[in-house]
Amino acid sequence: MKNQGIHKALEKLDWRKRAYFMRKFQIRSSKNEHILNMTDEEFLKWADRRTFTVFHNWEQTDEYFELYMLYMKGKMQRDLETVYDVVSEKAKQGDEKAVKLFLQLHKDMNQLQKAMNRTNNKKQEEVQEDDDDDLEI
Repeated sequence: MKNQGIHKALEKLDWRKRAYFMRKFQIRSSKNEHILNMTDEEFLKWADRRTFTVFHNWEQTDEYFELYMLYMKGKMQRDLETVYDVVSEKAKQGDEKAVKLFLQLHKDMNQLQKAMNRTNNKKQEEVQEDDDDDLEI
C-alpha cells in the first residue's frame, strides 16, 4: 500500500488542485496516468486555466503546506524502510559499521515509538477531558 494518507487527503480537494499536486509530485493513481504525462500547456488547457498563477498562489497556503508535509512524511517512511533493509542485510553479512548503525536505528525506533505512545496517551486524555462537560444527571 503506497501512501494512502496522501490519497485520502487529496480526495477532499477541488479536482484541479488535486490534479496539480499529483502531477507535480508524480503521485500515481488508477485514473491519472494521462495527467502525469501532460505538458504544462496541455495541463492548463485540461484544467481550463490560462496560467499557473492560481496554483502557485495555492502553494503559499496552509492547505498546500499540510498536504506537502503529509506527502513528505510518506516519502520519508518509504526511504527509511529502504535504508533499514540495506543496513539490515549488510549487518547480517557481518559489516561492523552496519551492525552499529542497525543497533542505533533499533534504539532510535524504540525511542520514537515510546514518544508516539506518550503523545497518543495525552491525546486520549484530552479527548476524555473534552467529553466530560461537567453536566450532572
